[in-house]
Amino acid sequence: MPLSENEWAILRQRIQDALGGGAAISDLNPLPVDISPGTKSPIDVLSEATILGGKTTTLGHCDNIDLSYGPATLALTIEALYNGAATAGIKVHVRTSYTDMASGTHTGGMGVVLLTDAAAHFGNVDELIGLTVHNVNDGSIGLITANTLTTITAALGAGIANVWNTADVYFITGAIFDTEDFDVWEPAFAVGAFVRQTKVYEVDPLVMKVLIENLDGVNAVGDVLVVATIGA
Repeated sequence: MPLSENEWAILRQRIQDALGGGAAISDLNPLPVDISPGTKSPIDVLSEATILGGKTTTLGHCDNIDLSYGPATLALTIEALYNGAATAGIKVHVRTSYTDMASGTHTGGMGVVLLTDAAAHFGNVDELIGLTVHNVNDGSIGLITANTLTTITAALGAGIANVWNTADVYFITGAIFDTEDFDVWEPAFAVGAFVRQTKVYEVDPLVMKVLIENLDGVNAVGDVLVVATIGA
């Protein structure tokens, strides 16, 4: 038995309530379309009490900004407290990646403490400091204290032998980011002042991270915070 107009209206309303997000369903728009406001999620991705003069944070200081669920907008809010004797401010370096993990095999010798992968491209020198490397075969992990293009320095622990043997498999979460900036900018600067500044992006990368460079070669900058607000 065909549905009455009233029954059709009730059915359309139920579909709209369940899937449509407030969109009108009609002959011209038979499929529900969600026009409800998207959600926004602010996340602290970097927090440093101080960044010493002339220093730049590494990839290990910043959590992944995950944009993998689809097209998104991103607002990066930077906070910092400048020293009363500061002569320069900070610079924001935004990096992107098509993945959030580096993996490969150790091509160096047996029973060594230095991870070597001749096929690797770990990026800029020492930018992986603070990340963790995992030795899958040995079951050990280590905090990275230095890196070159093809080597990783980390004291392994919690494993069987806590060393690298030829063909051991490794992985590093949070690595393999671009060596060049996706964007770079300088927040406002005033001696002894606190700054909070936001920049908005329409972005397509899978993952992003932020590095903060202290442009003052002598004085530390304090209370540095980066908040990523991700919107659908």
